[in-house]
Amino acid sequence: MKKILLFVLASSISMMTMAQPPMGGGGGGMRGGMGGPGGGGRPQGGGGTITAAIGAGTNASEAKAVVDAKKALDKAVAASQNAGKAAKAATWTALSDAYVKAFDAPAQNILTGSSSSDVNVFLKGQKATGISTKTGAEGTEYEVVSYDNKDLYFRDDVLDFWIITKPVVDNPLDKAIEALEKAYSLDPKASTNKSYAEKANTIHDNMYTEAVSTYLAGNPAEASRIFDKAGAVSAGKILNSFDSLSAYNAGLMAALAGNRTLAIQKYKACMDKGYYNEGNVYSNLADLYKAEGDAETAMKTLESGFEKFPNSQAILVGLINHYLESGTEPDKLFTLLHNAQANDPTNASLFYVEGDAYKKLGNYDKALELYDKSSAVDPNYIYGVLNKGLLYYDRAVETQEKASLELDDAKYAKLVDELNGYLEQAIAPFEKAFEMAKDNDIKTAIADYLKNIYFRFRDKGASYQAAYDKYNDFLKGE
Repeated sequence: MKKILLFVLASSISMMTMAQPPMGGGGGGMRGGMGGPGGGGRPQGGGGTITAAIGAGTNASEAKAVVDAKKALDKAVAASQNAGKAAKAATWTALSDAYVKAFDAPAQNILTGSSSSDVNVFLKGQKATGISTKTGAEGTEYEVVSYDNKDLYFRDDVLDFWIITKPVVDNPLDKAIEALEKAYSLDPKASTNKSYAEKANTIHDNMYTEAVSTYLAGNPAEASRIFDKAGAVSAGKILNSFDSLSAYNAGLMAALAGNRTLAIQKYKACMDKGYYNEGNVYSNLADLYKAEGDAETAMKTLESGFEKFPNSQAILVGLINHYLESGTEPDKLFTLLHNAQANDPTNASLFYVEGDAYKKLGNYDKALELYDKSSAVDPNYIYGVLNKGLLYYDRAVETQEKASLELDDAKYAKLVDELNGYLEQAIAPFEKAFEMAKDNDIKTAIADYLKNIYFRFRDKGASYQAAYDKYNDFLKGE
């Protein structure tokens, strides 16, 4: 079951999932796979300091690999320009292989998952041109070691992936598939020769992995373009197949880059070919239509998806968000929530969202029950506890507003007692949430609530004054 990402202190939840990449292929490699953008599956390094020799010049073995690749490519290009040789399929196959070798050459010998010291051994003392810190996808911080023709991205002193910055020749993989398809068209026995498909798949996998690395480096627009190229290799005359993963990820990357038109086009292509990625295509499309201001099409897309994938958490979440935002048809909302809970009973956020829906409908007792349920499902889930405190605090604010308009002294006094009661009830869940909070912004927000509450009650006793001082000092950074 896919994980639902809950936005803090909001009633909406969202999902976006990246299709799994093949783990074959060469350059632009990475360690682990991706569940969502920047998802799980990457082994963690043991920490440490990046080590790299800084200076001018290049390693002899790497220079030789690049030089050899360039020589082989020049020779293959020359053969393809010879009228007699150009008529032979083998000439173009050799040219395709030379372009793939040229693509691999700058990163020859490098292995992902290696420590920086091991990489130095692989590169045999090659001099780096610099070390910098860069922010990649999802805010991931990388230590980037730059060389004359590549950037190596390390996380926890472990090589995650690399980007070739100075290829032996521009667009080597594009030229490799072009040459291979030329060979295929010249070879009368091509349709029965499995080596063409093997070579085309190698080119495709290299493109796919390069696209993943480009995304991880923080360039989703370029990643979308490369995923699209990988899809074109699959659709070409040799493989003649629809690459659903590349099409889906091209759409996903386009959406991340803000190109909604292209993203919609790619997702529609997936649907036309019968690929739905467990319903995520529908939910992602609906998000795009909604962002375009077309709520009606977004809703129809979710409803169509729900007919095909009634157990899809992504679609359920999309429908839940619609009902939460529109405030219409609450019965449908709760039916959908209960379906989602049945599909994913250990997902505390689903019970929290149901509680929040009841809060919006004014059923505070039921809301508190569901907040407690979310905490019972996952004792480490902070939002049930936090929003229990917020419910009491919000009720206190509502009561204060009523009291400010009340002219009858007795009724006013009763409302003040009620207000104070809600604030007293908010203290325990807020303090528990404060202890649970790992995010400093959330912790600061909770401290601000508690400071305000204890300030109101500071004259009730020394413990209240001490609590006020505690949270006030926290907010001042003391």
